[in-house]
Amino acid sequence: MWRLRECSLNDEQLGIAVGLSGNAIRNRRNKPDLWKLSDVERLAAHFALPITACTQLTLALQELPAKLKEISPEERRRTERKLLVKVAQLESYNQSDWPVRNLLKMHQALYNA
Repeated sequence: MWRLRECSLNDEQLGIAVGLSGNAIRNRRNKPDLWKLSDVERLAAHFALPITACTQLTLALQELPAKLKEISPEERRRTERKLLVKVAQLESYNQSDWPVRNLLKMHQALYNA
């Protein structure tokens, strides 16, 4: 995200480069919680930064609902409480896109657990 501050492109040009509207870029600059995981990956690719972390995170998130369904219901509920997200929500975000704010909430919850 620090590359955004150094970027010489205006919001419209950056939006075209990463597949978003200029208005979406403006909104996300003002409200960083609006960024999605796929946006971050496209930004990294645009700025020639490694996307390995995004790719690995996406794969782990895709596998998580199935892994949670394999464990006992009690353990699953305990894990859902720790993650602050239910299996249905995980599946929904995997189908659409992960808001960065939700990933940060999960990270904070696990860090504080």
